[in-house]
Amino acid sequence: MIGLEVLVSQIWTDLLRSITGQLFTKDQISQITSHAAGKYFADLFPKPALETKARERVEEARQHIIEANAIISEMQVDLESQHAQLDSLLEDIEEKKRLAEKYAQLAETNEANFAALKEEMSNALREELLQQSEQGKTLRRVSSALIWIVTLLIGAALGTYFKNIVEWLKVIIA
Repeated sequence: MIGLEVLVSQIWTDLLRSITGQLFTKDQISQITSHAAGKYFADLFPKPALETKARERVEEARQHIIEANAIISEMQVDLESQHAQLDSLLEDIEEKKRLAEKYAQLAETNEANFAALKEEMSNALREELLQQSEQGKTLRRVSSALIWIVTLLIGAALGTYFKNIVEWLKVIIA
């Protein structure tokens, strides 16, 4: 019986080899490639379809990982750039906030002090204007009186000699 089984197994193997075109079975291929010398010939033997598809999927997955890594790197660079811009904006906002607080504090202080300062400045300005007006008061009065007298004399002279002046101008013009 054992001989018959071996014979049927061998016929079956030969029949399969002729149908599929394979020279060795999977068991024979794994035995040959597992030996030290067979490792050099492993690439010459056909690989099972599942193993080939698995390798193709692994290579495809590697390619996808490389592409995803490139996309992630670009996104990381963009995010770092945006982070730097946001930090700059935050610094600007903080600076403007400090200035606003400073001016608000000055405004609060100035409202109370401004009324007193305004009163003091108006009093000082009035006193200064009064002093300046008193300094040249005599000179202004004397010059005003002289101009008034000269204007009166010119007006009187014109009134008296108006007819004579008009006749003289007619003679010159004509």
